[in-house]
Amino acid sequence: MKNSNIEVRKIGTIKAGVEKRAMVDGEEMPDKFGGTAAVVNQVTDMGWYEEIIMPGAFDEAVNAEDLDCRCLFNHEEELILGRTKSGTCRIGVGANGELVYEYDADYKNPLHLQVGRSIMRGDISQSSFAFTIAEYSWAKSEKYGDGYLRKIIKVGKLYDVSPVTFPAYEDTMTEARNSKLMEERNEALKQEQNLQHDEYLADVDLLAITKSKF
Repeated sequence: MKNSNIEVRKIGTIKAGVEKRAMVDGEEMPDKFGGTAAVVNQVTDMGWYEEIIMPGAFDEAVNAEDLDCRCLFNHEEELILGRTKSGTCRIGVGANGELVYEYDADYKNPLHLQVGRSIMRGDISQSSFAFTIAEYSWAKSEKYGDGYLRKIIKVGKLYDVSPVTFPAYEDTMTEARNSKLMEERNEALKQEQNLQHDEYLADVDLLAITKSKF
């Protein structure tokens, strides 16, 4: 059963490794493939709001004790390429805070051969990741206005990284989830406005008290 809170983003790259080569039917093939599954500080249009992943968002997730992230092709559970728990997939944080990964090629597995050759040909050149969000906030969007930029501050759990066929953001949210996200956004803005109002009233009261002393 899939977690309904899992979100999918397709924004990274995939490339062949160059450390060693394996011979497959007389052809040299890389022994590993990897790339960037997610970038930071890049605003993406989600349709009715914008989204940006902040630097540091992946730091805790990649170092979690219970980390068990799969490398899948196109996020399909039966098309597994590697797994962190078995040591056949590795994930980490790059120099700029981006989510990076690599997996070991097993050319006795037809799937690995198919995906590897497609990457080598350039037919597959993008990566993606599936995750949950532990912390985020709303800010001003240049396109949609106040409260329409979602900043992902902390990723909760990483479920998989994937070489993918299509590079665009995938619309994985149902209408119900879109409505829930809108409600969360509106509630967050309401709380922020109430806090600002309370601070304003406190300033007014302080001013009144100060004036009464003179």
